[in-house]
Amino acid sequence: MAEKNNNLISDPIHISAILARLKKNHCQLEIKKIKRDSSTQPLGISEILHISHKKNSILFDAFNHNNVSSKQHIQIYAKHDGIEIKFNGRISTLTKHNHLTYFTVNIPEKITYKQRRLQYRVELQNLWKIPVTLVDKNINNPLTAYIYNISTGGINVRSSTDKLSQIKQDMVIDTLIQLPNTRSIQCKLQVRQTKSDETTGLQQLAGQFINLTPRQEKNIRSFVNSVERTRIKTVEKQQAEYN
Repeated sequence: MAEKNNNLISDPIHISAILARLKKNHCQLEIKKIKRDSSTQPLGISEILHISHKKNSILFDAFNHNNVSSKQHIQIYAKHDGIEIKFNGRISTLTKHNHLTYFTVNIPEKITYKQRRLQYRVELQNLWKIPVTLVDKNINNPLTAYIYNISTGGINVRSSTDKLSQIKQDMVIDTLIQLPNTRSIQCKLQVRQTKSDETTGLQQLAGQFINLTPRQEKNIRSFVNSVERTRIKTVEKQQAEYN
C-alpha cells in the first residue's frame, strides 16, 4: 500500500498552481459548512469557475442549497489523480439565481495536500508531447501513444488509435519512452487499465513499471521534477502578467 504524504502548502505560487489544476480539470469539490464546534455539514458539490489573483478571490459554481450565508466558514475538499486537496475559507459574496447559489471565497493562504501515491505523478498536459512505443505480442505492429502523466511507479498514455484498447489488463508489454535530454528508457510495463476518455475521444492506458534500473528511475524522477518546476514558473508568469 502506498504511503500517505501530507504537506501543508503555504507558498502562494504553489497554491496558485494547485488551484489552476483544479479549475482546468473541472474537479468536483465537496463543500462543507464548518460549525461552531468545528464539525462539518455537507452543503453540496461545486467546481471552480474563475480565479482572480487581482481580487484575491475564487468564484465557485452554483449548487442547490439554502443553508448557506455570506461570511459562512466552509471547507473545500477535492480528490484528483490520487491527491487529496483540502482548504478552508469564508464566503465573501453570494449570488442566487433560480434557486442556485454561486459564491466567492478568498484565495487560501494554506492548502493541505495529501499524496496517496508513493511516487509523485506529474501531468504533462500540453507542456510536452512525448511519444511512447508499446509492443504487445498479440498485436502485429508496435503502437505509438503519448504520455499524459508519469512517475517512477508507472505511466498513463493516450492515443487516437482504437488498438490501444486491445491490450488487455494485467498484460506485461515492452515499452520504449524517449524523454528529452536523456537516453531512451526501455522497460516492461504491466497494464493496469485501458479505457476511452469521453471528453477527448482518445484511448487511455495506465500501467505500472516493472524492475526499472536505478538510472532509469533517476532519469524519470529528474524529468518529473523538471515538469513541475516549469509548471510553477508558468503559473508565476501568468499571475505576474495578469496583475
